[in-house]
Amino acid sequence: MGLETIISLIEAETEEEIAKIRQKAEDECTAIREAARERAGRERERILLEGERKARRAERKVLLQAEYDEMKVLRDARWQGIREVFVAAKEELADIPSKPEYPAILHSLIIEGREIVGGGDIVLLCRSADTKAVEDATEGLDGVTIRSLPLHDPQIQSGGVIVRSAEAPIRCDQTFATRLDQMRDILTQKVSSILYGGEGDGY
Repeated sequence: MGLETIISLIEAETEEEIAKIRQKAEDECTAIREAARERAGRERERILLEGERKARRAERKVLLQAEYDEMKVLRDARWQGIREVFVAAKEELADIPSKPEYPAILHSLIIEGREIVGGGDIVLLCRSADTKAVEDATEGLDGVTIRSLPLHDPQIQSGGVIVRSAEAPIRCDQTFATRLDQMRDILTQKVSSILYGGEGDGY
């Protein structure tokens, strides 16, 4: 499964949830700014008799704290949004094995994995529940052996396959869980850019 496919799934599944998160963050920031202005005004009046310069310093201190609080709210909301996206992505990936396009996705993963392990004959490790889909995905491919693993085997706990060279101790983990984990940094940047704009640095 390519990066763009995962990104499109993320965008489709999480738009409404992210909108709620962003709206909540904006409301909190508005409340912080309003409360800060009120506190700053009260502080200014309280110490006005002590001198205008001291009053300005105190007001600036309150406003700087409010700015910090606002940035923290936005940063926390951003990371909450990214976490929500990854939860949705995992759920979406978990559903893919039940969809008609699963064999085609497996085919792409197998072709890519075969190239990574150096080509030639390969052994595919898959969940027993995915055996039929893997057979469909490898139809027409030569030099492929499929080995179904028992339920709860720790080698594979999600959709996808593990591609092993039949001639050398080389393997490529093409399971959904591993692919998502490998792309976590890239996806975090992409998701941040898609959801919040800017350079997509996740902050």
